Amino acid sequence: MIIRLTMKRHLRSLLLGCTVGAAFGTSALANHRTGDFPLPDAIAMGDFDQDGKLDLAVNVSGFDTLAILTGDGEGGFTLKGHVESDTLPKGLAAADIDADGHLDLISATQWGYSIHLFCGDGLGGFVPANELNGDGEPTRVLAADFNNDGKLDLVTNAQEEGNVLIYFGDGHGAFGNSPTELEGLASNYTLGVADFNHDGSPDIATTDLKSKSAGGSNVAVFLNNGTGAFTETPEFAVGPGASVLSVGDLNHDGNIDIVVGGPGSGTQTGLFITTYLGDGTGSFTQKQIINLGAGAVDGEMALGDFNEDGNVDVAFPVPYSQGETPSSTVLVFFGDGAGGLSAGPSITLGSAPDSAVTADFNQDGHLDLAVTNRNDDTLSILFGDGHGTFSVHATIPLAVLPAL
Repeated sequence: MIIRLTMKRHLRSLLLGCTVGAAFGTSALANHRTGDFPLPDAIAMGDFDQDGKLDLAVNVSGFDTLAILTGDGEGGFTLKGHVESDTLPKGLAAADIDADGHLDLISATQWGYSIHLFCGDGLGGFVPANELNGDGEPTRVLAADFNNDGKLDLVTNAQEEGNVLIYFGDGHGAFGNSPTELEGLASNYTLGVADFNHDGSPDIATTDLKSKSAGGSNVAVFLNNGTGAFTETPEFAVGPGASVLSVGDLNHDGNIDIVVGGPGSGTQTGLFITTYLGDGTGSFTQKQIINLGAGAVDGEMALGDFNEDGNVDVAFPVPYSQGETPSSTVLVFFGDGAGGLSAGPSITLGSAPDSAVTADFNQDGHLDLAVTNRNDDTLSILFGDGHGTFSVHATIPLAVLPAL
């Protein structure tokens, strides 16, 4: 353990950006197994090999790796390999952090207390480039230009410290390792970034888990003044144990709204999904709450127009039906264009579906879904028909590469 920590300190001082990291080689893909169970969760997508087809990256949190899958443009994905991260990677994002035209990956490691950057080579490979201190068990990471200098920055949560951390980038893949801290929260598991007040600068929303009892959760919104300095607006109450949050314009008024779900695992309250309508100034009003009985969620939901009526819909993976009992359900809710949701089809997948993303994977003009099945160590690809119905196209094991 002492050797590992010493080596990490040495690497942290040397690996400042993608240019330095590239010296380690053109690819860091390998087979790593550092845990007993793979436990895939968060998904990032983008065209990693620049062939015009979407690819996927998945946190394999139990093995401390990122699985890289190449897409064929027809909805098929092939596991190319694994990139070694740190202990329990939870947050995952794809962005071109060094402005070289290639997508890179950013991984937040909950028990590694760190943010890891991997620079893409444009061929689907990634090299380790930087490690940032990420105090407080970070579980989410997003990229945006918070200080309007034309260079991507990073935001992550420090849930055990109740902070939001912002790392400012230099445009070459390097970030300051002394982040700006937004403080005063109890515990914040998830993040959303959008321009909530129409000033042209990205703002931040996060859940503030005051307690695990009823009435113990808020959403905190931090408004950006355009230089990367933030002011918190009054928090608004949400359902107890709120653990997932997504943003989008639900009612076609040009203002960003928020969808919140919960509770997180270990919280003994009922499952819910709630919509909040933004007024364009950074304030929000509850539109609807749907109580869903026993259950828990802790991954990421996907927003998109699944039935092609022009309204935002929601795909809501439910990994636990009650307590820690695994579920196999992804719930679909259709938006009414006014901020309300109604129940759509229920999709049955593998054990403990955790996180979802949506895109047109087979290029037929309809949104599809990719969903991780946490207990089955798989990724499900579902084709949408444009009417809000999905069918399973493929179930892909993520733990081990096939024999050559």
